[in-house]
Amino acid sequence: MKTTRVLVFTAALGSAAAVFAAQKLLPAENWLARVPPPPATAEAAYAQWTDTGGTLKPAPELEKIREGIKSQVLVLSRVSQPPPGGSGPLSRHDQVLIGRITAFPDTARVLQTIQAARTAQAGLIQKWNSELHTLEQRRLRDRGALPACHNVAGAPSQLAIRDVELAYVQEKISIAAQYLEQFKPVFQQMLAAVSPRIEHGDTVMEAWNGLRNPGAQAQFAAVARSAETDALLDVGLLQEFIQGVSKLAARPIADRNALGRVYAHAKGC
Repeated sequence: MKTTRVLVFTAALGSAAAVFAAQKLLPAENWLARVPPPPATAEAAYAQWTDTGGTLKPAPELEKIREGIKSQVLVLSRVSQPPPGGSGPLSRHDQVLIGRITAFPDTARVLQTIQAARTAQAGLIQKWNSELHTLEQRRLRDRGALPACHNVAGAPSQLAIRDVELAYVQEKISIAAQYLEQFKPVFQQMLAAVSPRIEHGDTVMEAWNGLRNPGAQAQFAAVARSAETDALLDVGLLQEFIQGVSKLAARPIADRNALGRVYAHAKGC
């Protein structure tokens, strides 16, 4: 009977380890290395998106990162916990590794910094949108003031309309560059806050994977999975920060491209 329990225990632990191996889970820092840096210009922001007739969708690489992180977090949440039990005394090797499998000690400070960065981000986006709204009112007035052609329709020339629209798109591009510069220190603040927790999660998971004692692996599985999950979610948070800002900055480039299509054959009066 005792032999049967040991076999079941070992099989359950082996199944959990096999799930990790089959999924080829990447360390959180590997995912972080794939996240693009915050764009400095509207053009750089636009490069992070796929423009489908004016509709912006994340570029394939960004989608792969988002889906990859989501998949790994799901795997970490689904790995079954082996039944408790012992497997003999701990080796010196496992004792050293167990010393590394701990909860992150400064979570409260990290969460406070994340919240502060999010608040700063929201404030800048609000100012940005307000400036764009004011610009839009000016655009409408200037377009409405265009002289009409002396023809039956009495509408402004397409060339005149195009020139007004392009001028305002260029202003939006300049505004985007100004705000992207202001977002840089906010992003760096968030990156500095979560980087230690990302490193910690990878260190903990690596130590847990290196344990040779099945009982120790079972005992510390939850701690290891939780630490790596937090690390992955932190990477996802950084990517979401960049995408939220990047999409707003990319919009005027998409609009400029759309104007090129609409007014490709524009004529004067």
